[in-house]
Amino acid sequence: MLVVGSGPIVIGQAAEFDYAGTEACLALKELGIDVVLLNNNPATIMTDETIADHVYLEPMTLETLEKIIIKERPDGMIGTLGGQTGLNLTLEAFRSGLLATYKVELLGSSIDAIQNGEDRERFRSLMNKLNEPVSDSYIVTNLDDAISYAEKIGFPVIVRPAYTLGGTGGGFAEDKEQLQAIVQSGLKLSPIQQVLVEQSINGW
Repeated sequence: MLVVGSGPIVIGQAAEFDYAGTEACLALKELGIDVVLLNNNPATIMTDETIADHVYLEPMTLETLEKIIIKERPDGMIGTLGGQTGLNLTLEAFRSGLLATYKVELLGSSIDAIQNGEDRERFRSLMNKLNEPVSDSYIVTNLDDAISYAEKIGFPVIVRPAYTLGGTGGGFAEDKEQLQAIVQSGLKLSPIQQVLVEQSINGW
């Protein structure tokens, strides 16, 4: 079983990814499963040689992942325990056809579930389908559309970039100047250059 870690993260943040990944590796080993780990953060507990059977401190890229799969031939992969880095690499592996080519089964959350949680348009559509109330929002891929929509619904607004679940690149905008800075950052950091501009309910 191949487990994808979270890679390097900001000190003091996201220790839960290391904990979850470590516990997953130990649980798999208890079941007698050979565990292969990819995580290029040597400061984590999970990269200790007692946690996984084969530890790869290598760049968390599709190229590295393919080399490991060719060498280790895992039957399955868990990519949902490594935070944003793990999720993005898992999606990349799926979209590239890598998992299908080497017959690696994705365990844990499905690709559909990951996309529903990370793609702002899909999440909003799912909430509407379930009749769950959500704030008025609009998906944008450029600054002009973001400004136009924010001026239409009024400030403050929240900017939520797609595929950055940790909140990276998003934030509250009280005015046009703040909106410009946040949207530009969000579009740059979103792997699909997409942000959601949403009505803020702060203070309601």
